[in-house]
Amino acid sequence: MRRARLGVALGFIAAIAFAGSAHAFTGASNGSFETGTYVDNGSGFQQLDAPNTSIDGWSVDSGSVDWVGTYWTAPDGAMSVDLSGADAGTLSQTIDTTIGNTYTVAFLLSGNPAGGVPLLTTLEVSATGGTTGMYSHDTTGSDLTTMVWTPETYEFLATSATTTISFASTTAGPFGPAIDNVVVTESVPTKDECKNGGWQSMIDNAGDSFKNQGDCVSYFATKGKNLGAVPPVAPTEATTTDAATTPAKHANKHVEKSATKADRHVAKSKGKSDTKKASAKSHAQGSKKHK
Repeated sequence: MRRARLGVALGFIAAIAFAGSAHAFTGASNGSFETGTYVDNGSGFQQLDAPNTSIDGWSVDSGSVDWVGTYWTAPDGAMSVDLSGADAGTLSQTIDTTIGNTYTVAFLLSGNPAGGVPLLTTLEVSATGGTTGMYSHDTTGSDLTTMVWTPETYEFLATSATTTISFASTTAGPFGPAIDNVVVTESVPTKDECKNGGWQSMIDNAGDSFKNQGDCVSYFATKGKNLGAVPPVAPTEATTTDAATTPAKHANKHVEKSATKADRHVAKSKGKSDTKKASAKSHAQGSKKHK
């Protein structure tokens, strides 16, 4: 799968014929977490407690995350993020979107292996107006010098002009899921997608749904003049779906996870007692030496 660092134009131009102009989709920014105000206290990472915007383009919304530098080797660039700092945290970014277009969020997933034993790390990925995808990564086979990263994707249908994409750790404690190289791409629908029941999961550029295939085809044939016959429904709480399934198109969920700051020194000292490499990082209070 081709990947490109966010912050660089993705080279994907979505021709919005209904508007009579070209809309350039630039995706999100700083998807490999390379830029921002980073302060390394000697531990190879920086803990960021909510609310925090030290990572350019990103916001720590709840709990805390670790902005990782030399603590382990990132798969893209020099930086990555552990979504559990002192405890589970949430990281988000808001991007410009076009109502009715589909977006794919690709990212690399790993897990902090410094707990000393194999750990199944878990997280949720969500977007405004979309369902929540659940993901997991087993740290078996990983260590701080040889991290195992796997490619993952999450898809959503845009229901507003801006969309907030959130990554939320669901792993308690300081050894959480790690992410890097977040890339967002856009797909513009065509009338051919109205066929074979496709109209049921599509919306027009005003957020209206279609009552049948003919209604959908008419929208495209008239270049957007004939809008869908079914107006938007009131937002409802999203259901959680497995990441491998196609997300429902009109559920709404706001992910807000709160996490109190745990006693990092005690938790991480215990986890590192069986890890030779991790225990070597024993300088700096609140550092990953305690992971």
